[in-house]
Amino acid sequence: MENKETIVVQSHPDMVHQKNSDTNFDFDTQGIVMYVDGDFVKAKGTTLGADNGIGVASIMTLLASDDIPHPALEALFTIDEETGMTGALALKGGLLDGKILLNLDTKKIMN
Repeated sequence: MENKETIVVQSHPDMVHQKNSDTNFDFDTQGIVMYVDGDFVKAKGTTLGADNGIGVASIMTLLASDDIPHPALEALFTIDEETGMTGALALKGGLLDGKILLNLDTKKIMN
């Protein structure tokens, strides 16, 4: 039996750029220095700055695709996740139809 339930996929487009206290780095003029450490891509002395860009890209890929099978989707992009979650907290009830939310920015299971 095919599941026809709408799924809400959620992510946030804002990015965090931070550097270690002992790192001299100018985010306005320098590029991130990335390296591979085992299975992980890391940055030397800074964050990658990508934060939840992969979640945004995944949602946009699903929405743009004609050949990736998926149930009905609603895309939810929230803002200000790191400094107060004002985007999520300002979300009005009843705006979305989906009963299942897939948060692409956490390992936690949320109810």
